[in-house]
Amino acid sequence: MKNLILSVIVLIFCACGASKDKKADAPDNVSLESRLASFMKANDNMNIEEMADYLYPKLFTIAPKADLIKSMQETFNGDEMKVELDEVKVDTLYPVFESGEGKYAKVKYSMIMRMNFINTADSTAYNKEMLKNIMQSMAAEYGAENISLDEKGIISIKEKSVMVAVKDEYAKEWSFVELKENDPMTDKLFTKELLAKLATYN
Repeated sequence: MKNLILSVIVLIFCACGASKDKKADAPDNVSLESRLASFMKANDNMNIEEMADYLYPKLFTIAPKADLIKSMQETFNGDEMKVELDEVKVDTLYPVFESGEGKYAKVKYSMIMRMNFINTADSTAYNKEMLKNIMQSMAAEYGAENISLDEKGIISIKEKSVMVAVKDEYAKEWSFVELKENDPMTDKLFTKELLAKLATYN
């Protein structure tokens, strides 16, 4: 269950017929932009319970909401590491389209993630080696140009990600979830047809 919840956090994160592009109605546009702005603000403020209120409710059929919130709190405020999100902003909001009974929009966004590792060892050499290994690992995943280490030992990661805004039978209001390619959790949430449609927006 722990691994399952962690997978959901990474996404943090439908019945479909033939899909068609459709210009969103004005109320839908206003509602989406308003909800998205509030979700971004909750992320920037690290308000975990508020963040969870904007997540796609179908996630909670896989991992209970209370368990997910608890795991997020432990992830962001652990005994050995604290994580902060900063400069969270929307880069691109693509047009809303309909698929089956749902409405969807792809969203590209960026942020800076700061990882503060709490000193749990007496050896300075040990801590430097640990940070070096973490930096190498992060550089391999995000690119060395997007990773930095300050004099306090805080690692900053510039990250660009993609999520999908959803309004369907599970989400009566616009909700959001991370969108990842070839990801088992994403495949549980959306059909292949819908994922293929989302992939055309780039």
